Amino acid sequence: MLKKKMLVKALFTVSVLSLSGVASAATIVNGGKINFTGEIVNAACVVSTKSIDQTVNIGQYRTAQFDSVGKTVGNTDFYINLEACDTTVAQNASVSFSGVSDSNDKTVLAVSNITTGGAGAATGVGIEITDHTGKVLPPDGSVFSTAKQLIDGSNTLNFVARYKSTLDTVTLVMLMLM
Repeated sequence: MLKKKMLVKALFTVSVLSLSGVASAATIVNGGKINFTGEIVNAACVVSTKSIDQTVNIGQYRTAQFDSVGKTVGNTDFYINLEACDTTVAQNASVSFSGVSDSNDKTVLAVSNITTGGAGAATGVGIEITDHTGKVLPPDGSVFSTAKQLIDGSNTLNFVARYKSTLDTVTLVMLMLM
């Protein structure tokens, strides 16, 4: 019986040692890349990581729904969350947006087809952004949202994105790949 216990113990020890050899060999793996980004700011708040690099899905609409210049369709709420706000630094927050303006209406963002880098996008339509009061925020950074009074801790800034026709006729440029 003692001999059997010693054999089992020896086999277990050998098994554990052989596993540790496999485990250490598997820790060396080449390839892959990790990027770290961040920023240290001297501001009243920081933008939540959940609010950075957002995708706002405005939806799918027929070109016929845009029957005149200035027609808006697809009001879609989106938010910018602020964290670690300190009202001894600032009592209010407001933001502006920057991006490529539509060539027909400088108050809206130009649209592009993200899968083709621009080709195949609709024409005669852009994306309009407004703040919680309905104030239009052009993508040239010239207009700031209505100031929101901050509280210590977390705060949320509310916005709306929507399509806006910039020409009498909205068309879809079809991309034909052969």
